[in-house]
Amino acid sequence: MYKVIIVEDDRIIRQGLCKTIPWEHHGFCVAGEAGDGEIAMELIEQEQPQVVVSDINMPFMNGIEMAKLVKEKSPTSKIIFLTGYEDFNYAQEAIKLRAFDYLLKPVDSTLLLEKAKEAAFEWEKERADYKKIQASIPLLQQNFLQKLARQEKERVDIEEELFSLGIHLEGPFYSSMLIHCEQEEGLIDKFSAKIATLISESVKPCMGVVLNAGENEVAIFLSLETNQNNRMNLLANNILKLMGSTRLLMTITLGRIYNNLFELSNSFLDCRLAMDIRHIMGHGQIYSIDDAPSDWQISKEKLIGIERKLEEQIILGLPGSITKTLDELNEVIFNCRNLTLKEMKILAIKFSSMLFYEIEKWKQEEMNSFDSSIYYDDIMGLKSLNEMMEILQRLVQEWALLMNKGLKNNRYSLVDQAINYMKESYQESGLTLLKVAKQVHVSPPYLSNLFKVEKGFNFGDFLLELRMNKAIDILTTEYVKTYEVSERVGYNNPQYFSICFKKYTGYTPAEFRKKHRA
Repeated sequence: MYKVIIVEDDRIIRQGLCKTIPWEHHGFCVAGEAGDGEIAMELIEQEQPQVVVSDINMPFMNGIEMAKLVKEKSPTSKIIFLTGYEDFNYAQEAIKLRAFDYLLKPVDSTLLLEKAKEAAFEWEKERADYKKIQASIPLLQQNFLQKLARQEKERVDIEEELFSLGIHLEGPFYSSMLIHCEQEEGLIDKFSAKIATLISESVKPCMGVVLNAGENEVAIFLSLETNQNNRMNLLANNILKLMGSTRLLMTITLGRIYNNLFELSNSFLDCRLAMDIRHIMGHGQIYSIDDAPSDWQISKEKLIGIERKLEEQIILGLPGSITKTLDELNEVIFNCRNLTLKEMKILAIKFSSMLFYEIEKWKQEEMNSFDSSIYYDDIMGLKSLNEMMEILQRLVQEWALLMNKGLKNNRYSLVDQAINYMKESYQESGLTLLKVAKQVHVSPPYLSNLFKVEKGFNFGDFLLELRMNKAIDILTTEYVKTYEVSERVGYNNPQYFSICFKKYTGYTPAEFRKKHRA
């Protein structure tokens, strides 16, 4: 039911207005009555009625003075004034105060009831309009902030836009903050009301206003007395502390402080740029764009070099070295602040795919239950540099574990296994590093590196020495032609065999046979 308060200094008239009109039958209840404006204001402030029926000419506080206070204390209340002919000047004042209506005494009860119903209808309409406006405010705020974010393409009249949103900032200094919630929508929705309340209460002492920035974000515009950011840091830390009760992870970025209102857009852009690199700076942090490293061009060049280094180490099968290189990668990406989250995911996919390939080879050897799909899901869902490095380090550890286990289970080292296979197959012309590596289940570059590390010579030199020694043995013990020797030690081309033989011994096959047969 709608509340109505009757204000009339004549007690008999007041009682008549309260009791002779069927208010309840028409959806009203008389929430109170008063004989003057002072008493009426106490009732109005307490009850917040939809309709106030009041005489204009009263002692202590007349209806006009009361109406001015009603606009402050109960601005949505509709006032219907009752007046006599001699109160015409008062009626003019009532019109200026935008009273809903005024009726001449003696008042017709039916007419008064109709006017009260019209006033209630208008109150209802205004309430519905207000709700629509309130519902649209978040969208209007988001549109405004989007305009600020594309200032270069679209000029924005900051003062006019803020005025249209009902925002006034005193200054003389201005700044902004951006708060991003890292959790999923469901958890955010659960605490949305609490978040709004906590943030709004936090910024009140700082003369700040809170705007809905969309995408799990809230922007704060601040009016500051000085250009020192101590107060901003204090506010940001206070917000993070308060958010601890919600179990939500918040990242807060701080804009620079400016002394002109129109530069507030620059401050917001500072926040946006800083927020766009939170995947590098770290979630749950407070920082500004000035805290981010600035040597991004140099870092970009270093990044390319470290990528190549990492590729080589994976191909060579050096998990021990990769761990250190990943630390270098982490540092370079941190300094390369313009690397987007998408680009970072591409890097993660690239190196994890290479590591998956190496792990799969050792997994087959050891019958391990490694599941790459789990890592793939983690990579696609990663949101920060720390998460990417953790995934890659886990993969390297998995690879190293499988490799060490595989090597311990083998009787001989991989190089010894490769050498044994080469001794058995040296006569095959198709005996290559690729074929031998495949036989011992490692990559060709990795096997080549092992030869150098364990034996002190490379694969090609060992194969040449093996074949040349076999050729020498044949030439000194058997009477065979050069092309036959060539075929028996793995050369399809006798001429090429002769060139290799002379390079190795200093003699052609014919000269060597003649010298050692003499």
